[in-house]
Amino acid sequence: MKLEEKLARHRRMAEAYFHAYDRKAVKEGEKYESWKFSDDATGWYPYFMGDETVNLKAVGLDPFEAARLEAASYSVTFPDWGPKEFMCWPSPEGFAMRTKWEGTMKNGKKMSFWSVGLVLVNDKGEVTHWETLVDDSDFGAFLKVALGVRGPFKGESAEYMNAVSRALEKAGVE
Repeated sequence: MKLEEKLARHRRMAEAYFHAYDRKAVKEGEKYESWKFSDDATGWYPYFMGDETVNLKAVGLDPFEAARLEAASYSVTFPDWGPKEFMCWPSPEGFAMRTKWEGTMKNGKKMSFWSVGLVLVNDKGEVTHWETLVDDSDFGAFLKVALGVRGPFKGESAEYMNAVSRALEKAGVE
């Protein structure tokens, strides 16, 4: 595949991520168009799992299902939650993306936070590694309101998803 084709594919992948969230479709189970994960794909999410790099299949939760649950839980408190700003930088190896997430509570209060994603893609177009980085100051405050807890959840990978599940159960959302 030519360099221009790789860059275009990686830009499409990054933009598919943004558009799925922008349409509020992730909380309904929509996957990011053209995203497939290699069998040995890894992830590094220090806020959620500490310093450990994990094999995504070994974690036991499909990344798309985790995204659905997360988006649904945030939307309980912030019905309009989604990306407000997005930039991506494709490269021959994958792409980087920066997203400003924002939501408004029923009382009109807005909260926002930034995330940075780094995604590596193999020659088959499969994601081989995904990192997500957030800052505790804004994201932690957001989580405290949305889920009732804040991180970082260093070394307790299930703790974050358990908080997501509790928030959904409390709201009666599946």
